[in-house]
Amino acid sequence: MSPLRRLGLIAAVIGTVVLMSLTANAATSTWNVMPDDQSATADGLSAVSCPSVSFCLALGSNGPEPESFQWNGSSWALSARIGQEDESNLNGISCMSATYCLAVGWNFYHGSTAAAWLWNGSSWSNLTAYNPATKWNSLNAVKCVSASYCEAVGSYSKYEGFGQHALAEVWNGSTWTGQPVNGAKGPVPGVLDAVACASASRCEAVGGGLAAGWNGTKWSPQGLPTVNGGQLHGVSCYRTGCTSVGTSSSGGGIETLAETWNGARWALQSPVGSGNVTGAVNTIWNAIHCGSASNCTVVGEWDSASTSNYTLAEAWNGSTWVEDTTPSPGSGGHHLTALSCTPGTQVCTAVGWTGGTGPILAERN
Repeated sequence: MSPLRRLGLIAAVIGTVVLMSLTANAATSTWNVMPDDQSATADGLSAVSCPSVSFCLALGSNGPEPESFQWNGSSWALSARIGQEDESNLNGISCMSATYCLAVGWNFYHGSTAAAWLWNGSSWSNLTAYNPATKWNSLNAVKCVSASYCEAVGSYSKYEGFGQHALAEVWNGSTWTGQPVNGAKGPVPGVLDAVACASASRCEAVGGGLAAGWNGTKWSPQGLPTVNGGQLHGVSCYRTGCTSVGTSSSGGGIETLAETWNGARWALQSPVGSGNVTGAVNTIWNAIHCGSASNCTVVGEWDSASTSNYTLAEAWNGSTWVEDTTPSPGSGGHHLTALSCTPGTQVCTAVGWTGGTGPILAERN
C-alpha cells in the first residue's frame, strides 16, 4: 500500500458535532519483532496465516520469485520453494492447519492468469484456478472455512488490464469453480482485495469502494456509506456481522476508515479519521481481525511530514481506537500489510516490509 500515519484517538461528541482525532493516552499492547534466520530475506511479505501460535506461513517475493516463510514457534525461515520463478505474485493465504494451506495470486508469464497453490506440510503444489478471461485475471485474497470450502476473490479484465470486474471463485477440495459477481447491469466493475467468511453461507468481500456479500447461493453487491475517497482494504467477520477497514481522503491527507456490516447494511463504525495518528500526514489501515464487533485489531502504517514511514497497530474496544506500540526496525519505509490472529487466543501476527531486499518484517503482540 502507500503512505502512513500514527494514531489519534477520538474526542467527544457534543450533540451531533463530528469528533476530532486525539492522541491515545495508553497503549493496549506491545508488539515485538519476531526472530528469523539468515535465509529469511525478501522484498516484502504480502500475506500471513497462523492456525496455531507455533505455526505460521507468510508469503512474499525475492525479485521475480515467489517465496514462502514458515514460523516454527521460535523463528522464521525460508520454507519449501514454490517452484515458479516467473513473475508469480502471491497475494493471499489461508491455513486450516500446519499441513493444509491455500495460497492465491496471479502469474504474469502464464498469460496473467489467476493462480493457486496448496501446502501439504512439506511442499507446495500448483492448482488450476478458475479464469473467466483469457488474460488479466488475479486472485487477491482467500478464506478457508474448511479443507473443502475456500472462497477466493480478485478481479479480471477482458481488455488487457482495463475495465476490471470483480472475481470470486470457490475451492471444494479438488477443483475451483467460478461464482459470478453480478449487479442489476451485469458483472460488477471493480477489484475485490479481501474476503472473510463466518460460514460457508456467509462471506463478505471488499476492495476500493466495493463490497459484496455471499449468501451461500450467490454474490451480490452492497451499498456503502458515502465517504470522500473511501477505499476498503481489509475485512473480518464474526457471529453478528463484519467490520471492514481502509482509508479515506481529505484535503490534509489520507485518513482511517472503518465500517460495519450488520447483515442488512453497511454503516460507519466510528467517525472517519478516528484512528488517525496525531501529527502524521497520512494514516493507513491495511488489514483487520475482529473477535467480535467490540474487539478488533488493525495494522497498517503512518507517515510523517519528513516522509518517514512507520508501522502501526491499533485496537478497537467498542468505543475508541487505541494505538499499540509497534517497532519499526532498520531504515527505509515500514509497512504492516497483513494480519493473522490465532483462533482461540489473543495472539496476533503481522507482516510487511521495510523497503528493499533484506530481513523479513514480522511482528507479534
